[in-house]
Amino acid sequence: MIDMVIEVKMKKSIFFIFAAVIMVSQLLFVNAKATGELALDDSVRLNDMVITLLMPSINNAVDSFYEPYLTIEPTVVPYYGTKIANIQGGEQIHKGIYNSHYTAIVDVFPYIGPHISVGKDRIELSIQLDGVTIKNYEHLENHELPPHLQDLIKKPLP
Repeated sequence: MIDMVIEVKMKKSIFFIFAAVIMVSQLLFVNAKATGELALDDSVRLNDMVITLLMPSINNAVDSFYEPYLTIEPTVVPYYGTKIANIQGGEQIHKGIYNSHYTAIVDVFPYIGPHISVGKDRIELSIQLDGVTIKNYEHLENHELPPHLQDLIKKPLP
């Protein structure tokens, strides 16, 4: 029972942090458009923060996708090609209209060993008050493993 209460509180905390990041980024963007100045340092940090908050869900999605194909779980990290391709939701925050649902599309390059990429994937995540869920997982590219890692393949990637 206590674990369930803690889990719900953590999910709400993560959502509120994510929502705050989105709101701040939207405000910075609107301010940058109004003043003609773009605060690159802030936007880079906010982008990194959003990816960091989404990493547990991204890693779970990647692990689930590659489980039938590889004998080990590939790694995904924010600094190795992980990029937010699109974020939807909160379009009217600058008008004082707040939304509690966002959709983020993230491109990732899962890898094994010393950064040997196994492919490129696009993950669509739904971010709501009750947490983050995977809406869609699309495997975009296969990257061939070198001969010494062929034994990690259970079956060929689609």
